[in-house]
Amino acid sequence: MKNQYVGDIGDYGKYALLRTFLDAGIKVGVNWYLTENDGSMDGKFTEYLKKGNLRHYQPEIFDCLSGIAFNTDKTVKDVEKSGILRGASFYSALLKPVGKPAERVAARNEWFQESISALADADMIFMDPDNGLLETGDALKAGAEKYILPEEAEAYFNSGKNVVYYCHKGRRSLGAWGRYMDIMFERLPEAMPAVLTYHKGSQRSYIFLIHKESFIKYRGIIDKYRSRWGRLISEEYTNRGDAAGKSEGESLVFDRPDGSVVKFTKRADGQLAVESSNNPSTTMVISADWICKHLGI
Repeated sequence: MKNQYVGDIGDYGKYALLRTFLDAGIKVGVNWYLTENDGSMDGKFTEYLKKGNLRHYQPEIFDCLSGIAFNTDKTVKDVEKSGILRGASFYSALLKPVGKPAERVAARNEWFQESISALADADMIFMDPDNGLLETGDALKAGAEKYILPEEAEAYFNSGKNVVYYCHKGRRSLGAWGRYMDIMFERLPEAMPAVLTYHKGSQRSYIFLIHKESFIKYRGIIDKYRSRWGRLISEEYTNRGDAAGKSEGESLVFDRPDGSVVKFTKRADGQLAVESSNNPSTTMVISADWICKHLGI
């Protein structure tokens, strides 16, 4: 993240995602992975705030960003103070390793350890680098400060935090993109996956590493966000397939008087998949809330 990006069209969708989690009672910790401004045109996509056609998705966030995005001295501190992400905790120390190789590695390690302390009370850590995950994990690679390192995401997760990090597809082929999405799930096979992509401006994706015990609640929050933003948000599947739709436990099978068979299966996201031999090509997904509403209980 750079201060010059504040209020960019990608920021709008990002803050709306985090706000959905905050409103659901999740304590969110934001590590900005803040780097120095570079004088480029990146982060200049703020005209959407003047047009106003996207305001209805999240009016409060839209209006806050309208008052920040056009300031020449804007910083992430403006976002922190605005209330857009009220209830969140933040780590905004600049990531700028300098010196000899050993000194740069030591500086980054110290910077990251400070982030762990600053975000200790969070349930979910949002990692917001300029570019995404550094596949090589080489902290000495040129421009490494623009990326998160695999061991950093792993450290947050292993400390009990659920994790989501920003990345983008760039010029990767479909196969390369799939392999890239899977990197952390290969390192953390116990993590439950979810990948969302925001389709305004350049493609922006968010990869979730979720502890199994949190998955049902987090899936509900993710689905609420997707429902609100419609076609602007899509879900992508890793090589694990549809983790939310994975069967959990045995199915309940009922024979109906007309000779047809209906099967109910609990999914990993806590919803029920309903299949009928009368329509074998269709699976209905229903929630416990839907059942209770129609039963009047």
